[in-house]
Order: sequence, then C-alpha cells, then structure tokens
Amino acid sequence: MERLDIAKGRDQESTAALLQNSALKPLFITSVTIDGDNKLSPLSDSIYKSVLEPVLSQPLQTLKQSTNNFTEIKRKLVYTGLFRDVRISLDKETSAARLEKLPEDAIKDYNLENPIPTAATILLSPIEFNKVSATSTTTDSVSAFGGRYSVINALGRAEVLTLQNELRFVPFKGAIDENTLETKLVVPLQQNPSVKAVVDASYAKVDLRGRTCVEPQNQTVQNHASVNLGVQKAWINNKFKCVPTFYSGLSVIARDFKDPTSVTGPDCPYIKNSLVSHLLFDNRKFFGLFPSSGVKLAINNEYVISQKLDKNSGSSDPSEGNFNKFALTLQGQRSFFKNRVVNSLDFACGGIIPTGQTPSRVHHIDKFYLGGMDSLKGFEKNAVGKYGGDFFYKLQLASSFKLPNTPADSPLRLQCFLNGGDVFAGKPSRFSYAASSGVSLLYKSSVANMDLTYALPITNRIQDATKPGFSFGVSLSLF
Repeated sequence: MERLDIAKGRDQESTAALLQNSALKPLFITSVTIDGDNKLSPLSDSIYKSVLEPVLSQPLQTLKQSTNNFTEIKRKLVYTGLFRDVRISLDKETSAARLEKLPEDAIKDYNLENPIPTAATILLSPIEFNKVSATSTTTDSVSAFGGRYSVINALGRAEVLTLQNELRFVPFKGAIDENTLETKLVVPLQQNPSVKAVVDASYAKVDLRGRTCVEPQNQTVQNHASVNLGVQKAWINNKFKCVPTFYSGLSVIARDFKDPTSVTGPDCPYIKNSLVSHLLFDNRKFFGLFPSSGVKLAINNEYVISQKLDKNSGSSDPSEGNFNKFALTLQGQRSFFKNRVVNSLDFACGGIIPTGQTPSRVHHIDKFYLGGMDSLKGFEKNAVGKYGGDFFYKLQLASSFKLPNTPADSPLRLQCFLNGGDVFAGKPSRFSYAASSGVSLLYKSSVANMDLTYALPITNRIQDATKPGFSFGVSLSLF
C-alpha cells in the first residue's frame, strides 16, 4: 500500500474498489499528523484525543477498519462547524522501526502478514468567520439596525458565543419601537460533536402603541425575557446531500413584566414554560444567493407545560388553558433552461391546539400573523385577519427570470408571484382567504438584498388591510 486518500466528500465511494480487494490487509498506525488548524484558536488536545480515540487506542487494525474509523473521524471534525473541508490520507512509512514495540502475538492474531507501518495525515481547511457584523434594513413599514459579535472556539472546544442587538423603528418616526438583546452559546459534546448543547437568553422592550394588529388593551410598552436550554443534533445525509438538524429543549418566557424605569405597569407578568423542538431539512442548491433546486422543510413545535396568567385570569390551576403550537414551512424550487427560469413554491401552515380541559388563553405574541413583504405581499404588515389568530396557512407560487444581457449568476432577477392565505381564530364558517399577485425586482448578494415589488390585491375582505402599489425593502450587511 503506497498511499490511500480518503476522498473529499462525505462517503466512501472512492475507496470501495480498494476495500473490496484489500479489506483485511493489516495496518499499524504509527502516527497521526494534523495540519491546517486555525493557529490563533486551534481545537484543544482533549478534543483531538477524543475524536482520534478509535485509532490511538488500537493502532493495529485492518485496512477496512482504518477506513471506517478515519471516515468517522472526518465526520466528527466536520460536525464541529469549524472546517469547510477535511481531507485524510494514509501513507506507508519507509521505515518499520516503530513496529518493534508491537507484540508478536498481536501479529499472529491476524494470521495473515506483518502489518504495514502507516502514517495518517489530516489536512484541515478552516472556515473564515466574520466575528463582527452589522446589518441595516429599511422597508416602507419598518426599519432596523443590528450588530453581532461572535467569539468562536476561544476555549478550543468548537464553542460559539454570539452577542447581538437589534433596534427597530418606524421610518421618520424618530422613536425606537423595539430593542432586542440576545446571547447564545453553542458547545459541541466532546465525544460526539454532532450533538451540541445550546443556551440562549434574550430580552426585548417593545412599544406596541398604535399597532393596529393587536388588541387595544395590548397596545402598550411591554418587556419580555426568555431563557432556552436544549440540545441540537445534526447528521450528514448522503442520499439527499444535506445536513438536517433537530433541536429539543426547555423554554422559560416572562412577558409583560414591569419596566424598572417606569412607575406604572403590570404587577403580575405572564410566565410560560414550554418544551420546544425544531426540525430543519435543507438540500437546496443555489446559483449566487438564489435557490435553484431542492427542498427546505422546517417544522417547529411548542408544547406549553404551564403558563401563569394575570391575577384577573380566573385560573387557579397552572395546567389549565395550556396549548400546543406547531408550524410547518415548505419551500421548493425547480430550474429550467440553465437557471434562466426558476419556479418556486412556498407553503406554510400552523395551529394552536388546546391541551387542557378549559379553553386556552393565548398571549398576543404567540398568535400567528400574516401580511407584509416577508409574509404576504400586497397587504400591510401583520394586517391579514383581525388581531392575528390561532391558525394560519399561506401559499405562494412564483417564477423568477434572468434579465436580458445579464450573466447567468446575476444577483438581479425579475419575479412574478401569486400568493394567498388567511389567519383565523377557530373553525371558519366559510372558506375565505386574502390573495394578491404582482411582480418583484430582486437583488441578492453578500452585501445587500433588495426587493422592489408592485402588488395588486385580488380579494377585498373587510378584515384585511390591503397595500396595493409599490413596496420597497433593502438590507445592507457590513462586515
């Protein structure tokens, strides 16, 4: 055996022929060399020892065992999220001096031949992270400015600590409507980096005064805080060429608590404890930043264990009025004529189902809302239906086109769309929906995203606030 490369990619197809003919050939792993790790913040020795344990603890193994072990080592290094590529090669050593310490009875156990002294080399290609970023977003209904700072692998455990802040305000109003602070820590497990512990905490101060999408009694300045503890699992799916992720954890939320800077406000906050879970599957392919083919599926579920309402709620049992909230989002694309035309489907639905013996009381933030450029074009933001609802559905069919005299991967495209949906509190007495159609000029790049839309509502329901004509949104990312 002169040299064996564990090929780039996440399967063993390139080594199948070699394994078939030499699967039982004995190897002795004399050394493992790692090259290319981030010199400023490399992975710790304890992580490497844990990942390399299958070959460090038993260096004498067959070729098939070595290939399987190093393939699993590669997968674990990819799961850390620090490397865009991991390549592993096995080379025959010219000197067999390191075999002298190998017990003779160990060789006899193979009953074949003397093992081949083999040196393993792991070549890492680190991902280049932007530790500091800022984003500015402007639309005709809301503007936002946010910043993010990340501390990545500072302790050598592939951990990521993220701190971010976002300010939202109505253009030309001159006052901040929402201030959000969030910190998130993600730490892979040492034995299995595909499993990560997640700790997330956030605080938000929201000014809902004048927001017609919520009930008049809720149009106040409100404070919200949350803490989430959970575990995230990822796995490489070679068949669909993607990395699905699943998260499950506990969420504790406090809302409507008194502002420490205000002399007035609610005395008894809303407290909610929930079990949350998220599943994400995404195998889409892109040209530039436009998806051209594949499917993205996201399923979110929240089971409310208990919720403490205000003093006037009339509930003495904290288990009463609980609910289960779920939402599903499905996006699919298919391209034609070498990405000159891309047809897409975007479907979403969700519901809030009572789980107690009494009707559930749902906080206005937990309700579903539709309307706006990022939800249902042709309608005011969150203005489909009245005060949100317990159930919703949305469907958008769209076709995007390459503009004449532009490259195939141009960040500028024209899109025609038809979208519709509804939000309602319970079983509707008759089938009804809000719908619109129009055209959008889209620009997507790593620095800026732009959406210039002309929409025409094709339904006229009294409970919807339509927005015919032009809408504009732009987002700038500064690194």
